[in-house]
Amino acid sequence: MTPEDDAQRVAEHLIVAEAGDVARGWRFLTVGYLAPHGKADALLYERVLDTFDEAAGDRECGHRGRRNGITFGIRGEGAERRIAWLQARLEMLKPPRLPDSGSWDIRDGAR
Repeated sequence: MTPEDDAQRVAEHLIVAEAGDVARGWRFLTVGYLAPHGKADALLYERVLDTFDEAAGDRECGHRGRRNGITFGIRGEGAERRIAWLQARLEMLKPPRLPDSGSWDIRDGAR
């Protein structure tokens, strides 16, 4: 098996796992390239987490951070609407694209 085959297999497993979660009522939003580098970024990261808490309300929720991003999940009635609300708010918080650096990659789903 080649490294490309392994990568394809991992991607397929993620798709299946996410489909199972969606069938159980979970909805996801992933923000890539959200990694704090300094005080201003750390404060913005905290605002993102506060915005997620506001979006989730009293619904079952969770988030998982990675080196360069974070995935948010909300489960239950209205989860899709709450994820859409979260996405709209994060688009407003999203820093502009600067020379020699990117900006956030906000996408629906856990992948």
